[in-house]
Amino acid sequence: MLKVVKRDGRIVDFDPDRIKTSVANSARDSEIQITEKELKLIAGSVEKTISKVRGETGITSTYEIRGAVVRALKDMGYRNIAKDFYNHSKVVREPGKKD
Repeated sequence: MLKVVKRDGRIVDFDPDRIKTSVANSARDSEIQITEKELKLIAGSVEKTISKVRGETGITSTYEIRGAVVRALKDMGYRNIAKDFYNHSKVVREPGKKD
């Protein structure tokens, strides 16, 4: 299973549901409808991309995942969601708050 190095240095399991949630939130903020099927396709594309680069049991970063999500959204024609996702994921978190 892929692992992710969080901004605070923790290493956690890759969770495609977190990608689906983040993309769904960005879509909502952009006032764009997106289906569960599309969310699954996006998350699957991101996981496949990261696995190609890092291997099935590799370690990636939140930065790398963000780039893969933006690319998948653009490739699927969701440029507005990609823009909103990118801008919101760059927000610096307050110390002590979890990602």
